[in-house]
Amino acid sequence: MGENNTTVFDGDLVHNFDGKAFEDLYRRMYPTLKKYAVYLVRDVEDAQLILNDVFIAIWKNNIRISNEKAYLFRAVKNASTNYHKISKTNFLHIDEQESLEVWDKAADPSQIYLDKDRNRILYNLIDQMPERRRLVFYMYRIDGFSYKEIAALLDISVRTVEDHLVKGFQFLQDIVLKNETEFR
Repeated sequence: MGENNTTVFDGDLVHNFDGKAFEDLYRRMYPTLKKYAVYLVRDVEDAQLILNDVFIAIWKNNIRISNEKAYLFRAVKNASTNYHKISKTNFLHIDEQESLEVWDKAADPSQIYLDKDRNRILYNLIDQMPERRRLVFYMYRIDGFSYKEIAALLDISVRTVEDHLVKGFQFLQDIVLKNETEFR
């Protein structure tokens, strides 16, 4: 009676823990998980809400975790997926051309359109990459993670990160060279 059923998160071991151990877990993992959540949902505030929900669920449900890193990354990914499902069903989809935009009035409207079109094509090409390569590519080029950070987050070697990026850039270069007229 009065025994605490929660756990300390220490690699693959499961121990009893108190609020201090939970706070330690939160402080250690929150910054890394926040970057990952921002990558997944593309919004800092929503990422923070998702992380808070994940940590609150762990605390309230006294969840026993044997591998903290794997569990937390999976929990954040699942929560982010649920976030996307909910946001898609609750909000109307607004087409890019229908949304209000702010642009430099001195800029040439045709150039703005061409830039948007090129970006759309580029993102579509990136989305054709294999899932893991696409993830590494987005984390490096869009989110600004270093090779070392990506390797740690995805539990792969730095060399594997380099390989994914080289192959990703090569894929894009090949397609752009084949279709030069679309990218001028």
